[in-house]
Amino acid sequence: MLYENLADGLFGAPGHWNFKLCPSSDCGLMWLDPIPVEQDIGQAYAQYYTHAALPTRTPLVLGALQKGLSAVLSFVDPVQRERERLSLMYLGDSKPGKLLDVGCGDGSRLARLRALGWDVHGQDVDPDAVARARETFRVDAHLGPLEDIRFSEMSFDCIILNHVIEHAHDPVTLLTECRRILKRAGLLVVVTPNSRSFGHDHFGPAWRGLEPPRHIHLFSPQTLPTVAVRAGLAVRRSWTTAANAGTFGHGSLVIRSAGHSTSNLSGKLFSRAYALGYLYRSVFEHVRDRDSGEECVLQATR
Repeated sequence: MLYENLADGLFGAPGHWNFKLCPSSDCGLMWLDPIPVEQDIGQAYAQYYTHAALPTRTPLVLGALQKGLSAVLSFVDPVQRERERLSLMYLGDSKPGKLLDVGCGDGSRLARLRALGWDVHGQDVDPDAVARARETFRVDAHLGPLEDIRFSEMSFDCIILNHVIEHAHDPVTLLTECRRILKRAGLLVVVTPNSRSFGHDHFGPAWRGLEPPRHIHLFSPQTLPTVAVRAGLAVRRSWTTAANAGTFGHGSLVIRSAGHSTSNLSGKLFSRAYALGYLYRSVFEHVRDRDSGEECVLQATR
């Protein structure tokens, strides 16, 4: 047993949970023990971030200033540039086609990809998230498990899974279905927390990437490609990224302090400064160890 009696320090799901770690030194696979039954797992998402109120619309002038600042930062700051590429699932320079977002959440990423010319479609098991995707962003979002929707074989030029595979009870079955509906020359992109990240090593049981009981399997740079191959996919490229290390650092700090140190103004300022410092420390570590990024990224084809 790697960790015992962990609580959900982010969204308040009831219960305490354990994580086991594969004993093989060249593996890194972690899994929740016991694994919640699929009929009950919805209780863990009652207060999930996809149910939060959408932020109020930014005034036009302020929005333009923020967009301009982001463009400048993307030009001068390689971390910001990498974060932007990651937010688009590394599809910013790809030829648009028909795309499926598995676990699309509220549809906001699909709306951004649609603006780049993609014919976007989504799937999620959360009825509230699907309703928001349809109503707020007007995307074609399907409700229910991917295998139950029964898309036609070889339907999509691209399939993306952003922080989805770690929630799956059977990751191989999930990727096998993705392979079935992916065109022969199509691209699958998977992003998931890295069990061998610098952040996990630094924060241990308070690491943001654990997220019990919603994260059922956690992968390493070694195990994620293995799962893809078992599903019949051909791995094109696999790597880790530290682009979102600040988010992981901030979330881990909240968990470690049980929210106390971030509940007032000084605490919020400290946590933001900490997250920024942690981000650049993680980037430095990532230069030294390319497998230490907070997230694993996989690109695969049929």
